[in-house]
Parts: sequence; C-alpha cells; structure tokens
Amino acid sequence: MIIHKKGSLFDAPKYSVLIHAVNAQGVWASGIAKEFKARFPKSFEEYAEHCIRPTEALGLGLILPEENDYNVGVLFTSLHYGILKDPKDVILQHTKDALDTFFQGKTAWSRPLHSNKFNSGLFGVPWEETEAILKEILEKKKYTGDWTIWEP
Repeated sequence: MIIHKKGSLFDAPKYSVLIHAVNAQGVWASGIAKEFKARFPKSFEEYAEHCIRPTEALGLGLILPEENDYNVGVLFTSLHYGILKDPKDVILQHTKDALDTFFQGKTAWSRPLHSNKFNSGLFGVPWEETEAILKEILEKKKYTGDWTIWEP
C-alpha cells in the first residue's frame, strides 16, 4: 500500500529504507541528493562506486549498507543530471527496471520503505507517471508492506 505523508523524508522512523532516484555519474550535488550526501557520506561513497561504469548502473535499484540507523535506497533512473538528464520516457523505463531489481533481494522486504516523490524534482518527471510504475511493480512483486511517500 502506498501512504502519503506531509513532512521531510528524513522524518521517517529509524531503521527504515530512505529511497531516492539518482544519476549514474556519481554526483549528489543538488536537491534532495545533496541532503542525502550530507547525512549519509558512506552511502554516497558506496553509490559512487556503482557509477564507475555508468551505463551498467542504469536500471539498478539497490539498498546500501546501514548508516546512521537507516539504509539508503538508490534507484538509478538517469544517466546524467541537470540539462543532460535523460528524456522523461527513458527515465521512466529506467525507473521500472530499477524498481524491479530493487525487489529482487529480500532486504527490500525486511524494513519499512520511505521515499520522496522521486523523479519529480530535478529530473522533471510528473509524479503521477512515476507513481503508476511504482504501483505496477509493487503489485507485480506482490509486495504487502507499506511504501510511504513524503512531500513537504
């Protein structure tokens, strides 16, 4: 079930997975990614290691090792960022692939899942289109837990 809450994603309960969409360039320099980098520097380093081969990272969904009582979840949805970000349809395809791989391991089933309206900020994808893919994958994977979406 998808739950919508007002507030900061970083208000999620400890021992949750905090999920956001990322580029494959190893850069968390603006938007919510910048806040993730400040709060979870080891997670940033782990993420950046996956960006050594950027095209291989696209479409991956990973849960990084625990840091500061949380796990960071990353969805590689765009090769680049800023004006070079991928077109919307490409981001949505990578989102589908990333969510699919995110649920391949059992870790995603063991902790509460929380995210912002990923892709809708600096990647510029309308949230409704990303949310439709999220709902599709949750149903496909028969995920019975909650996924909480935080918005300011």
